[in-house]
Amino acid sequence: MMNRIKTKPELKGYLALVLHAHLPYIRHHDRDDYLEERWFHEAMTETYLPLIEVMERLVADRIDFRLTFSMTPTLLSLFADPLMQERYRTYLDKLVGLADKEQIRLQNDTALLPLAKRYSERFRELQALYESFKGNIIAKFKQFQDAGYIEIVTSAATHGFLPLMKTEEAIKAQIVTAVRDYERHFDHKPRGIWLPECGYTLGIDRILKQCGIDFFFSDSTAVAFASPQPNRELCAPLMTPYGVTAFPRDPESASQVWNAQEGYPGDFNYREYYRDIGWDLGWNQIEEWEYIRPYVLPTYERVNTGIKYYRITGKGTHREPYRPDWAQDKAAEHAGNFMFNRQKQAEHWHHWLDRKPIIVSPYDAELFGHWWYEGPLWIEMLCRKIFKDQHTVKMITPSEYLQEYPLADVGKLNESSWGRNHSAEVWLQGKNDWIYRHLHQAEERMIRLATKHEHLAGHKKLRTGLLKRSLNQAARELMLAQSSDWAFIMDSGTVVDYAVRRTKDHLTCFHHLCDQIDREQIDEVALAALEEKDNCFPEIDYKDYVMIHRLSPIPIIPDLNEWKALQKETKHRPNVFMLSWEYPPKQVGGLSRAVHELSEALAAEGEIVHVITTSHYGAPYFEKLNGVYVHRLPVESSGDTHFYHWTFEMNLAMIDHLVRWKEHGGRIDLLHAHDWMVMHTAREIKLSYGIPLVATIHATEWGRNQGILYSDLQHKIHQTEWKLTYEASRVYVCSAYMKDEVQRIFSLPHEKVAVYPNGIRIPSSNTGLVKRPDFLNEKDKVVFCIGRLVYEKGVQVLIDTMPNILSQVPEARLVIAGSGPMEQELRNRAAHLGDRVWFTGFVDDAYRAQLYQAADICVIPSLYEPFGIVALEAMAHRKPLILSDTGGLAEIIRHGIDGYKALPGHVESLAWHITEMLLHPDQAAKMADTAFHTIQQQYQWSRIAKNIQQEYHKLTYYQPDWADIKG
Repeated sequence: MMNRIKTKPELKGYLALVLHAHLPYIRHHDRDDYLEERWFHEAMTETYLPLIEVMERLVADRIDFRLTFSMTPTLLSLFADPLMQERYRTYLDKLVGLADKEQIRLQNDTALLPLAKRYSERFRELQALYESFKGNIIAKFKQFQDAGYIEIVTSAATHGFLPLMKTEEAIKAQIVTAVRDYERHFDHKPRGIWLPECGYTLGIDRILKQCGIDFFFSDSTAVAFASPQPNRELCAPLMTPYGVTAFPRDPESASQVWNAQEGYPGDFNYREYYRDIGWDLGWNQIEEWEYIRPYVLPTYERVNTGIKYYRITGKGTHREPYRPDWAQDKAAEHAGNFMFNRQKQAEHWHHWLDRKPIIVSPYDAELFGHWWYEGPLWIEMLCRKIFKDQHTVKMITPSEYLQEYPLADVGKLNESSWGRNHSAEVWLQGKNDWIYRHLHQAEERMIRLATKHEHLAGHKKLRTGLLKRSLNQAARELMLAQSSDWAFIMDSGTVVDYAVRRTKDHLTCFHHLCDQIDREQIDEVALAALEEKDNCFPEIDYKDYVMIHRLSPIPIIPDLNEWKALQKETKHRPNVFMLSWEYPPKQVGGLSRAVHELSEALAAEGEIVHVITTSHYGAPYFEKLNGVYVHRLPVESSGDTHFYHWTFEMNLAMIDHLVRWKEHGGRIDLLHAHDWMVMHTAREIKLSYGIPLVATIHATEWGRNQGILYSDLQHKIHQTEWKLTYEASRVYVCSAYMKDEVQRIFSLPHEKVAVYPNGIRIPSSNTGLVKRPDFLNEKDKVVFCIGRLVYEKGVQVLIDTMPNILSQVPEARLVIAGSGPMEQELRNRAAHLGDRVWFTGFVDDAYRAQLYQAADICVIPSLYEPFGIVALEAMAHRKPLILSDTGGLAEIIRHGIDGYKALPGHVESLAWHITEMLLHPDQAAKMADTAFHTIQQQYQWSRIAKNIQQEYHKLTYYQPDWADIKG
């Protein structure tokens, strides 16, 4: 009988489980008897410490999982505050004492006594866990993030509902403060953000982009009702016109957990949240009340203690004792059911989607553990089940998904939130609408003061330090008053008095500070007391509220004398005008960096280079920067702001600007257009003035979509690219592979297309200071590979070489950096090799530098590669290099001189070359030195610029203006 070959099912999609971790700023420095402060203690005990336990167990068992946490700055401030840490220790001590007393009280109750013992053990476990990291819970979460298991994103500083803020300055201040606070805790800027309440309105994406945010989460209606209607529906993220990606909430998975009637947490086997001994005891017996009284508030208000003995049991009032074993079985069953449904979703979407779908399932973090006691266990079971059987669905973080699929459809999102009716209704109705006139007035006052004192000038009587402290504290009080929690509480009708008092208190403190600043009479003692009371965001900066100068609709240099002076300065030699929709500090993709590097390199060679680009917040409309004349034009969009239509508005602005330049006597001797977005400007100016045009095609729509153009938009872009190459006298590409592609798809003559590779900046020579990654031993001979984990990158071939390599070099250790759809398959393929193959997951720039420094050799085993910037990185780090003899890679090195070229897909060829380098390190080092010399000679921007400069000179010559001849 023939053995049937079993093939693993194809991965159909991804699951992003997102936990929104938030508490308002409920620190009260003078008292510890506030009911609201117990929210923090309960969240720590029932949610955040149990989630850390879950992740520690998963890591210990080598379960590769992915979770995404959004952690609000106010919650981080509570985590990090020494006062709150000490109060939490006291809270845990009291819980342990109460649980011990419960064992005595229930010594004759055979049903409840085991639960009392369980609570006593449980609270002691949490004490030990908390002390194991000395109360620094942020450092613990950071550890999981640094290891690649979780991604942490930020939120607005005080979780203010952004769509109901009046001014752009107030929204920006909330976001900038959050980004700054995140960086303080996690040592790098956040890539993503949780918009409070998922509240989105037009323009927020522009502010996010200005603050360096790449993605955010939205309600499903934001994407479902976007304009134009998204091609991929809710199966993939949607990019806004400003280049920020929105991940929509998946309604189906949300309902399975959240639904009040049918959601998992309502199962009869789970612990009942509302039956707590803080409420059960002492209603009829004085002895019971005296027993429980020390564990309620000093005001004798009843509260939850966290000790609950009953399960939900049924829909009536009858309750039976909690059975942990039943609850654990049910959590496993529900985890399996959740995974099964996500698999069916992914399979359904995969049939028609052009990429693997992503199911985004966001929840309040405190649902897990606090409201649903078994929630953390359910997450653990889900992670284990997906890891064990992840052939259909795999867990992923948003950043990993964007690394795999950096391109998305573009659309204008619908205004929405994840609140009632998907609108702002919860935060704006009859019970809370009164707060906004006061908050809006405070915004405007803060902006006026910040703008007036932007440079801390104008006050003769006030010391600069005191004035700055007062302005910063005013900003802090305004942000605390803006917290969306206060309006939410007023709507829900829970602790309304507290929410009203907090709103009024913060606004009162804000106005008192502003009055003192205006009078130039700051009470330093009162200020210090307020700083002690509300001490969040130590790096807050009032200047974030400085008035934003709105963009002028006329894109010209306002001073005509400066305009004339500039033209006189640039009139003596040919002027090259680069056209690019993005340029630093605006940086959406790699185009910005390429144009920036090339333009400055050309300027360094003596060319007069102008860059015509679009405006960006904080950047001047015009500047001469490192020899380049940068013209940044505001774009007044009209009608539909879909990116494709926005580019048309951008081209109108560029054409108008260049026509004005010519009409005022300026020179334009050559146009250099970068990609399709600027085609209309390039063609119009070329035809109007007879100016030579060259174009660089950085990528093609045909290539991005593997030769299949699905939508009308893709066909339009493809047609625009062809038209640009048709109009250009010369077309530049980065590799011979790209040359063949553009010649073929655009029917271009061979001599019209020239290859100028991408350049690279050589890292600084301080590599000796880079720390070696902790997982590596000193004796390890590190074979390093970095890239997206997809089939065409050939990592599977590299793994298959390891047995052969280890037989000759036992110290060899393969380190694979990056993530992608094949990651689990590759991990399984390498499992038998133990720690000789190490997967790092996604790495940031700093960690990437560490890995390069630790590498003995670098390997790029691609089966298909258009260029290979990774090869240049390895060469720039002076690391011996082995790559596949394929595509653009084959053009980079000379075999046996700069490195080795192995046969693509050939295990023995690749293994021999790797072994040869490891066994002969001196020879390998010589090749690395030669390769380093090669990139210095061929892949430095200065050399590339000189070659392009020669091309320019063939097309440009001096044409004196008639005004010069008449003069």
